Parts: sequence; structure tokens; C-alpha cells
Amino acid sequence: MRSKQYALELAKHDYKVFPLVPNTKRPLKDHSYLTASKDLQEISNWFDHEPNINLGLSLSDSNLIVVDIDNHNNNDIRTIFQTLSDQGYMLPADTYIEQTPSGGLHLFYRGQVSKKRVTNFIPSVDLLADFTVIAPSVINGDTYRSINTNYTYNTILDAPNWLLDALNDRPVQQYTNSFKRTGNVKKWTGKRLDEIVAGVDSGGRNTWLTRQVGWLISTGAELATAYTIAQQINRDYISPPLPDSEVNTIFKSVVRKEASKYEQRSQ
Repeated sequence: MRSKQYALELAKHDYKVFPLVPNTKRPLKDHSYLTASKDLQEISNWFDHEPNINLGLSLSDSNLIVVDIDNHNNNDIRTIFQTLSDQGYMLPADTYIEQTPSGGLHLFYRGQVSKKRVTNFIPSVDLLADFTVIAPSVINGDTYRSINTNYTYNTILDAPNWLLDALNDRPVQQYTNSFKRTGNVKKWTGKRLDEIVAGVDSGGRNTWLTRQVGWLISTGAELATAYTIAQQINRDYISPPLPDSEVNTIFKSVVRKEASKYEQRSQ
């Protein structure tokens, strides 16, 4: 189906779309998901002016969520799904899914959420609730496409609870002041945990995370465990979160430093 016809069909079903510069993910000048439209004449005018535009879809206007599984670094998609599953993040596959030009996947779900997106939910996975590029857009000769013609926008499933939780503000926990400790001395571990939950803003993020990673490794936990917790700390307690590549660099640096200390002690 040609892009114009596809865009008009979506608009007829109350989905709002917006135009992107041909062969890119960039919105045309003066357009974005904030100005997405379902006006048939307006959409026709876009294509009359530039027939090769790509398409963006406003997710927020239709309470849609996309789980974006990236494949830019030749990731093993099956491994990413397994990692999600191992952490309790099951993704129903009998929903509408598009393959991206890089070989990644966009899984579509329905649900009302407060956040626009969560980047690096786990490595190579973003959660989108604001907008996304959709089929039949073309990037460098490769096309966004549905991977199963039996599934359409009409078959999009409700989002699993964990996905809704991840894209909604965490509820404020209610604690009672009647709890009394048997002692009044806070343990060192308790102080460190309080420090982590207090988090850090844009100032000193790298230094702060380096400190937390050093502590995690010093506990003697398996490196895989320390790395998983470091990723969660970055995602939940650093604002804004550091790029995944930066977390990897910090973690590797701390591991090398700890290994060097161990070698020196062993000599």
C-alpha cells in the first residue's frame, strides 16, 4: 500500500500522523507529533507537495505504546527477548509488530501512561509513548513493514502491567511513623542504600555512579548482578539517565581498577 493511501486509512480510523523528511526520521519543517493530524485534506496536501515523505504516528493521541527493540549493533533479538523475560518483562507477541529498517522490532500495545518515553529500559530497549516512525517509511532503501499481515492496528493488545508501571510515575509509598528500631545506629549499608535512592541530577552523574558501582563490586556479588543493579540505578535514580554506553564505560573502568587492586594485594 502506498504511503499516502496508508496514511489516509489510518486517519479514517482516528489515528493522527505527521510527515517526515523523505528517507529520514526528521519531521518536515513546522511539523511534529504535537501537530499530528487526522484531517484527510491536510494529509493529502502533504503528499501532493512531497510524494516521498515518511510517516510518523502520534502514539500519545491514541494511547498507544511501542516497545522499541534496537538492532543497530547487530543485536541478537532473541537474546533481548530472553533478557526481558528473565527479568519478568513478558511481551505478548500476538499484537501488531513492525520490523524496522535496521532489523529491530516495534511492538505495539494500548494503555494510558503519564511518561512520554523511557530510554534504555534495558540495553537496546526503549519504551515509547509519544511518537514513532511507522510503515511504509523508508530509510536508506529499507522499509518499515508489518511482520504478520494477520495483525493490524485493530488487533493491538492491551499493555502488560509492567509496561504500564514503567511508563507511569511510581506511586508515593505511604509509611507509618509508629515503627521504632531496636537500635538508633544506621548501618553502613543502610546509609549507602539511602544515598542511592536519593539519586543524583545532571551534576556529577558519572562520579556518583562510579561510586555506586565500586560499592556494588566490593560486596562480592557476581559481576553480572552488579551490572544489572547498576543499570537499574542509572534508569531509576539518575536524572536524566546516562547513555548505556557511558554506564558500560564506567562499569568496565571500575572492574579494571578493582582487578588491579586485587593483583597488587596478591603480590
